[in-house]
Amino acid sequence: MIGFVRPLQSPSYDRMKALAMLLAVSCAAGSEPATSGSTEGSSSGGSNAESQSDGPAPEESTSGPEDPSSSTSESTEEASAGSAPDDDTATGADAETTEATTSSSTSTGTTAPESTSEASEADGSGSETETEGTSDPLYILGADISSIQEAEHLGTTYRDTDGQTKPMLELLKNHGFNYVRLRIFVDPLAPYGYASDDRCPGRAQAYNDRDHTVAYAQEVKAAGMGFLLDFHYSDTWADPAKQVIPQSWRDLGSIDALADAVAEHTTDVLTALQAVDALPDMVQVGNEITPGMLIHVPTSNTDCYGNDSQTTSPNGSTSNWTNLATLLRAGTQAVREIDPEIKVVLHIENTDDLAGARWWVQNARSNAIDFDVLGLSAYEAFQGPPSTWRATLEALAAEFEDLEFILAEYNPRRREANDIVRELPEGRGLGTFFWEPTQSGSWGNSMFSGQAPTLTANEDDFAEFDQMVLDYGL
Repeated sequence: MIGFVRPLQSPSYDRMKALAMLLAVSCAAGSEPATSGSTEGSSSGGSNAESQSDGPAPEESTSGPEDPSSSTSESTEEASAGSAPDDDTATGADAETTEATTSSSTSTGTTAPESTSEASEADGSGSETETEGTSDPLYILGADISSIQEAEHLGTTYRDTDGQTKPMLELLKNHGFNYVRLRIFVDPLAPYGYASDDRCPGRAQAYNDRDHTVAYAQEVKAAGMGFLLDFHYSDTWADPAKQVIPQSWRDLGSIDALADAVAEHTTDVLTALQAVDALPDMVQVGNEITPGMLIHVPTSNTDCYGNDSQTTSPNGSTSNWTNLATLLRAGTQAVREIDPEIKVVLHIENTDDLAGARWWVQNARSNAIDFDVLGLSAYEAFQGPPSTWRATLEALAAEFEDLEFILAEYNPRRREANDIVRELPEGRGLGTFFWEPTQSGSWGNSMFSGQAPTLTANEDDFAEFDQMVLDYGL
C-alpha cells in the first residue's frame, strides 16, 4: 500500500475555522466582527487537514474545525482552532461561517445537577475520588481551549450555569472536565503565520507561540488539570489539507536537517515548560498528520491559514514513509529525552476510513515509531456518524493491542463519543477532547450562548458532562 494517499479535504473547513476565530477576537475586543466571504484554497499535493479536522491521508477526508477562516463563533479567534477537510474544493464556506455565529448546540434532553460539584453533593458520590485534583484521571473529559487565552486577554468573560462569572478553567472543572489540550505553532508572527498581518488581519500578540503556551500551561497545572500539548510544527494551522513548513526551516535542504529542527523545537518548548513545572502529561507530535508533516511551502496566493500552499521537496509526506518516520522519530525521541513518562500521541483524522487508518498505523509501526496513544478526530460532519467511529476504534483496538486511544477532537455527539471511547477494551480508551467549546462552525455548535464580551454556558449542554461524571464514577 505504499504511496496510498488520501484525497484532500475541503478547504472551506480551514477558512471557516479561521474566520470564526477572527470574529471571536473582534467581538472580544468590542469591535464589530469582520466576515470573510472568501473560500479557502486547496494545498497542492496535500490535504486540507486542519481546515476540516486534524488530518487524513489515505482516502478523501473531511475533518473538523481548525482553520478559523472556516467558521464563525462568538469569538473569531476561538473559532479558528479547528481542523481542515481533505477535499480541495471549498464546500459552503460562507454558509458554515454564518452557522458558526454563537448558536447553542442542540440539547439531548438529559437532565442532571447544575454542576459536577453540586451533583456530587446531591448523591454523596464523586466529591472525594482518588483522582480529583490530579492530572491522571480515571477517564479524560477534556477540551481544546487554545483560543481562550487570547479571548480572555481581550476581555471576554464566561458565565457558568449557576449564573456566576468564572475563569474558563474553573468553569470547565466545575462540570467534570479534567484535561486541557493546547496547540502550539513555531512562529505565529512569521510571514504567512497564524498571527501575521501579512495575509490576514493579524493579532495583537503571538498567541499559541511558546511563551503564551507556557504561561497558559501554568494555569492549567495550577488548576490541577491534565495537559495535552499539540505540536503543529508549522507557523500556522497544520491539518490534512496543508502541513506548511515553518519559515525558519524552509531552506534547511534535507530531511535530516528538518528532523533536527523538529527535535530542537520540541526540546525547546518542553524545556521551557519543565522550568516552570508545567510539563504536559501527553504530547501530540504533529496535528492531523494523515498526509504526513512538513510538506508544503507558501505561494503568492497563500493566506495566513496556509491555504493554497504547494508541495516542496524534501518533505515528510506519506508517499515516502522513510522521510516521515525520520521526522516523527525526531519528535518522539525529543519527548522521551525530556521525560519518558509523558505519553506520546500521534494524531490522524480519517476515522471514517478504517482501511486508511489501519494502513497509517501499520506504517508507523513498521518504521519503528515509538508512541503510546493514537488520536483520532470525530466530527459528524466530516467523519460520519458515531457508529462509524465505534467500528473504526474497536477494530483498531483489536488489532493494535498495546495502543491506547483518544478522540483528540470531536463535536457534536458528546455522550456517544465518550461512551464509545470509554467502552474500548482494557481501559485503553483514555478519553476525549471537545473541540473549542466556545465556538461554532460546520463541525458543530458552541456550548455557550450570547456574544462577547459575555458568554453564558448552555445548561443542557453542560448537564451532559455532569451526568457523565456521575455515570462514569469520576
